[in-house]
Amino acid sequence: MNTFPIDRLHKKFQCKKGKNSDLCILKNSCAHQQTTSMDPPTLGRTLLSGTGLAATVVRKLLDADFVYNDDLQGMQPVALSQATGLSLRESAEVIRLVEATSAASATSQQSHLQPVTVLQMVQAEREVSSVVTFSRALDEVLGGGVSLRTLTELAGCPGIGKTQLCLQLCVSVQIPVSAGGVDGEAVYIDTEGSFTVGRLKDMASSASEHVKVFAKDADQFTAEDILKRVHYFRCHSCIEVLATIHHLPRFLQLHTKVRLIIIDSVAFHFRYNFPDPVARTGILCRMTQDLVQLAVKHDLAVVLTNQMTTRFDDEGGGMPQLVPALGETWGHCPTVRLVLHWHHKRRAAQLLKAPHRPNATAFFQITHSGIRDLPDGSASQEVQQQEKKEEPSGTKKRKLEDQ
Repeated sequence: MNTFPIDRLHKKFQCKKGKNSDLCILKNSCAHQQTTSMDPPTLGRTLLSGTGLAATVVRKLLDADFVYNDDLQGMQPVALSQATGLSLRESAEVIRLVEATSAASATSQQSHLQPVTVLQMVQAEREVSSVVTFSRALDEVLGGGVSLRTLTELAGCPGIGKTQLCLQLCVSVQIPVSAGGVDGEAVYIDTEGSFTVGRLKDMASSASEHVKVFAKDADQFTAEDILKRVHYFRCHSCIEVLATIHHLPRFLQLHTKVRLIIIDSVAFHFRYNFPDPVARTGILCRMTQDLVQLAVKHDLAVVLTNQMTTRFDDEGGGMPQLVPALGETWGHCPTVRLVLHWHHKRRAAQLLKAPHRPNATAFFQITHSGIRDLPDGSASQEVQQQEKKEEPSGTKKRKLEDQ
């Protein structure tokens, strides 16, 4: 298992004055969100810091108020050298890279504007793979497992099994193609400190023994190999979470086999002591947009765990209800929402939101080997279509009388 220090990423997000860095970054992130979503002239602009220039060169450009590529449009090396203090050779190289990046960006935008047919979309959906959960009932509810190119939310109370399911997915994503898997790697972003290496090792050992029975190329699917292909980040603040996500595109370029990104949990640092709830919502929405783009571009699955909160419904007589945290706006961000809860002392997973599957409930258990079906056969899914409403009590009473 690989671990990565966050200090280097965190330094990139520090304010120049070194004071109130967390609040400063949150304000800047909020300002960036408002700029990119409300100010038409900034749409499609590329930051100079993303063109591959050296950090010292970028710093001089920023000090001279050159932030975007189009800020250098039409400039000559001599004028740029005088404005920034760069040498003529450095200025010429900057202009060359900016022109190349701008041309590539224009080509990319033109390709994104090209429409696709519905038939092409259907064919593309057929090619999307899934990461199994080792629970047949849960996989059936999800349509084969956790789908790639989607953002899945796992919500539930403490101790229900959210982290256990995430650890199981870290193992399942590495199943060889010959055994029906995707043969990938996993990125685990831990915000709560609930990641347990020993638990992951138990699941890896059990899965390795299971796959060796029917897979020919399972020699590379040992417990040690599985642990090597899980990349672990520990984030202690919302700033470190944002810094890690900002670092993911470059990380994925170096680790092309990553097929799963897990954030456990997304609510831990964003739920409490946040200076502005509106800014929090904007940052979370922008963060999920970036994660969805990574999921589609790199053909991977993104799984976020979420906490539960109590909501009082005025229409229901003020009765409290447990709902996923972070508000109703956040509920629109995940592609799939799976709520874990207890049902008569059994663990249940209720699918509340999925564009390709009906709402349903599956039962599962957590064993030493990981996520598994219930042994007594009661793990069969209970399909609960939203359009089917419960019968009135009077109707049920008449049926009993007829019997």
